Amino acid sequence: MTTFQKVALLGKGALGSVLLTELIKAQYTVTVLTRSVISLGDLPAGATARQVDYASVSSLTTALQGHDIVISTVSPSAVPLQKPAIDAAIQVGVKRFIPAEFGAMTSDPEGKKPPFHAPTVEIHEYLASKADAGEIEYTVFAVGGFLEMLFTMPLVVDFEKRAVALHDGGVHGFSVSRLSTVAKAVVASLGKAEETRNRLVRVHDTVLSQRKVYDIVRKWTPGETWTETEVDAEVAVQSLLGQLQNGFNPDLVPALFVAAFLSGKYGSEYNDVDNELLGLGLMGDKEVEEFGLALR
Repeated sequence: MTTFQKVALLGKGALGSVLLTELIKAQYTVTVLTRSVISLGDLPAGATARQVDYASVSSLTTALQGHDIVISTVSPSAVPLQKPAIDAAIQVGVKRFIPAEFGAMTSDPEGKKPPFHAPTVEIHEYLASKADAGEIEYTVFAVGGFLEMLFTMPLVVDFEKRAVALHDGGVHGFSVSRLSTVAKAVVASLGKAEETRNRLVRVHDTVLSQRKVYDIVRKWTPGETWTETEVDAEVAVQSLLGQLQNGFNPDLVPALFVAAFLSGKYGSEYNDVDNELLGLGLMGDKEVEEFGLALR
């Protein structure tokens, strides 16, 4: 039976910091691997830091000696650098690797197709091939959109400008999770090693729609006028994909992500989730509103 105790955590950004807290609370021994130890600041008791070169298998092999599992929370730009980490983990006998996927749409065949998902899909497929060869185990998480982003970034609604571009009227559902829920799901999966071995795990706090988010934020601005525009989501997706085929332009990626996420066609709403397996509940509408308001 697979068991884990010593965890190597790659990255300590927004998600990594919350995950570190949950891991320590659950009494795992954690080594935070980072490009710069100085940038980490203070770590909680039970956690240590190790400076590594993410591009060097040799550096990572030394750092990963004696660890049971690697959990990656690296930024999207560093996703390709997980391949050396996987290779190093295999060399030293790490049992399982959890990649920095945590995707909204990459668990769906259509959702994998947008070009900005290519590095993430490649890592998933690389891990799966290594698992098929019996070299390492993996768990991949699909968690929907981060709920924090919905209320703090102008993706679904632009709160600061009091503007919304309603994609297909804002009716399509999409899954969302808080960072804390993602962290709890990952930690809970360590205690369900056999049930989560070499598979995709889906979790979410709730399913929202753009219209529902828009209705929530308008409650916070009574009497104020919002500017509404209508967008055909699939037309927007195809137009942006066409532009990207003429040469990759990173400035187009946010709009493409939003159009796909809100279109109802790229797997952003999860119909079956593993919340019960991992001991996670769901959020009600009132709780979502209170959470969003607390972020403003």
